[in-house]
Amino acid sequence: MMAAREARRSVPAGRRAIALVRVSMESDKLTSPEIQRHAIQQHSDRRGDEIVEWIEGIDESGSRKKSAWWAKLDYAVERVERGEVDVIYVWKFSRTARQRLKWALALDRVDSAGGSIESATEQTDPTPSGRFTRGMIGEMNAYQAELIGEVWRETHERRRRNGVPPTGGPRFGYQRVDGRYEPDPVTGPILADLYRWYLSGMGSAQLTRKLNELGVEDRRWTYQGVMGLLDSGFAAGLLGRTRPKLLPAWEREYTEGIHPPLIDMETWHAYVARRQQRYRKQTRTPRRYLLTGLVRCGDCGSPMSGKVFDGRPTYVCSRSTTTDLVKRVTMVAWRVEKLVDEWLAVSADKYARAQAVEATRRKSTRTQTVANSIRRDIEKQNDRLVRLSDLLIDKIMTAEEYRIKADEIQARKDALERRLSLAVVNPVQAAAPADLPDEIMQLWPTMTVEQKAGTLRPLIDRIVIYPAARRGAVDRHVKIIGTWE
Repeated sequence: MMAAREARRSVPAGRRAIALVRVSMESDKLTSPEIQRHAIQQHSDRRGDEIVEWIEGIDESGSRKKSAWWAKLDYAVERVERGEVDVIYVWKFSRTARQRLKWALALDRVDSAGGSIESATEQTDPTPSGRFTRGMIGEMNAYQAELIGEVWRETHERRRRNGVPPTGGPRFGYQRVDGRYEPDPVTGPILADLYRWYLSGMGSAQLTRKLNELGVEDRRWTYQGVMGLLDSGFAAGLLGRTRPKLLPAWEREYTEGIHPPLIDMETWHAYVARRQQRYRKQTRTPRRYLLTGLVRCGDCGSPMSGKVFDGRPTYVCSRSTTTDLVKRVTMVAWRVEKLVDEWLAVSADKYARAQAVEATRRKSTRTQTVANSIRRDIEKQNDRLVRLSDLLIDKIMTAEEYRIKADEIQARKDALERRLSLAVVNPVQAAAPADLPDEIMQLWPTMTVEQKAGTLRPLIDRIVIYPAARRGAVDRHVKIIGTWE
């Protein structure tokens, strides 16, 4: 007691202090920031110190690695290191950090700079005994955080096993009815349409603009918010794992939920496949060129992008703009778009549409057959790995022989899984020929570029422009390939 009193007497008066106020909804149930402020202010007044700045972290974790709190804590510590303040005040030491490494680093940096971290409610002193007490408090805080995390993980796992989301918050497209998630009659169809719009060729920017224009849920949507919503798989009746790392939809692990789906699994698998193909290729500016994403160079196979070339809107081979190893294949935009208009007029004929519908059905059947064959081949590779393990266990094969053979089988399996991810039927493309309006050519001149692109993408797989044999030979080197071909 005498040592503690002597240490307190040695604390200089009139120090400059920075006060940290942090509340976490998970562990503190939002303990009032006012309560913390009052306790810290009283402690400062007793010491005769001046609080020059208050920093608040509302609903910010002191244990998660990616918490926004760490930047604020670093800022406070840096002010001590620069000599701008002498002490950091907190309500409790747990307000600083519940993570061992963050806590230890903050203490070391502040102590090395000649400052201190003080709690308004947990009295310690700068003696070895006081530092030991402070360290024990930090260890107890870390233990409590780990215990809370373990309870939450067990709770989340139990909810997942029961087919319900780890957290019970609101879900777009659904409403809570007696504790269950049921399709919302207003937003449910919109969520299902988002998948169909994406499969028809819309990107994240177009989907976001559409939701904002509709005023859905009276909030501003973002690109990340829309794609995160679709990637969650909730509309397909699935629950996706998002921790410890948020993986893309084609790598994420999903389990089956008990809530009713808004889309079928065929649509979901087609979405995931297209999402993977278009990864990092979403356009975030209004579409200026109708056929962007559809046009391919017939010389090197690269995409052709819309550019102003020789003063005119033109489709240009993207690769030819970065190397002279390929031909510069170009075509004035209005010429190729005129050919597409003519192709659409022919395709809109009832007889041609009937043929396209039948061809689409045959293509879907072939795709399903290929997918089933690949799945059987993957199962064979799994069986081979099991048999290989038995040989290793029985010491018929050495560990080195096992490794070489297992790597070969795994490489084969990985290749098959990549093929399987592409062997999906796009339901929007499959229905496109039958859904094409009879009066499409009458409507065409009145449609916007976005509307036209949304009509063409499910119908056209690609447009190949080959190098011209001579100037003016336009129709002889353009090939439009339907999605049913």
